Amino acid sequence: MSSTPTGNAPAAPSGLASGRPSGGGRATGEARRWRGAAYAVPLVVFLVALFLVPLVQIVVLSFRPVDSVTGQVRSGFTTEQYTRVFTESFFSGALVTSILTAVLVMVLCVVLAYPVAYVLARRRPGVVRTVLFVIVISPLLTSVVVRTYGWVVLFSANGLVNRVLVGLGILDQPAHLLTSYTAVVVSVTHVLLPFAIIPLTTALGGIDENVRRASQILGAGPLRTFFRITVPLSLPGMVTGALVVFALAMGIYITPLLVGGSNQPLAGIRAYNQITSVFNFPVAAALSLTLLVITVLSTSLLGFAFRTWQRRLSGTAHG
Repeated sequence: MSSTPTGNAPAAPSGLASGRPSGGGRATGEARRWRGAAYAVPLVVFLVALFLVPLVQIVVLSFRPVDSVTGQVRSGFTTEQYTRVFTESFFSGALVTSILTAVLVMVLCVVLAYPVAYVLARRRPGVVRTVLFVIVISPLLTSVVVRTYGWVVLFSANGLVNRVLVGLGILDQPAHLLTSYTAVVVSVTHVLLPFAIIPLTTALGGIDENVRRASQILGAGPLRTFFRITVPLSLPGMVTGALVVFALAMGIYITPLLVGGSNQPLAGIRAYNQITSVFNFPVAAALSLTLLVITVLSTSLLGFAFRTWQRRLSGTAHG
């Protein structure tokens, strides 16, 4: 005789018996998903209205023909503007210079940011670390125009840079530093430097101190520990900062325009001049879109190269 009850056992709910949530649970989950999607609608509308729509308009404008006599934009379709961008050295040379300048600024920012980020990450929380961090991020709280005018004053004929160079006997008389390419690189590097320091500080601060200590216990000196442990583990922050700086340096034009003048061979300034001086909006649109595509492709290639380098260094560190 079996002791297992059969007749009076209550039936299990269909949802529990099948291992699936009941209909009410599914309805609640779907309602939450729809509610989450509804919250995202304002952001999507904002992005479409302020980014996608203007971008589409610029794309359309870049294929519009321009009357050679009146300079008026006509209806129709033409690739003449892109032909000019790629065949005329006035524009193609500016694109090449923009890429080289962005790479140079990226390297300078990473090299200069690393020691600053290292000091910030190794300092214990306190007044000194807070003051240093405020100094680092304070440029981001100031208008880029104000910071750039500071460099205009420093590089002027009577500015601090010329006075120091003349006082040290390096120059006999003040040099014409404004409108020089060197002044452009220095000022752009200063403007974009915080974007490299912040992610590097985060990456360096996330490294477990026990890893460094274990390396030294196993016989590695401070220098070897730095290059075999610290640098590979900080690569994510280095890559992030480098890519952000590169992307921003590719399209920057306010700082080079104020420090270097409107004749600097940079794509952003060329597009700006086409709008404000020549009034050739289709050429400016074509040049801007070309710069955007080059920036996206270059950033993707740099990201791939950095990730490959990171994997190799990580393998070396683990080995």
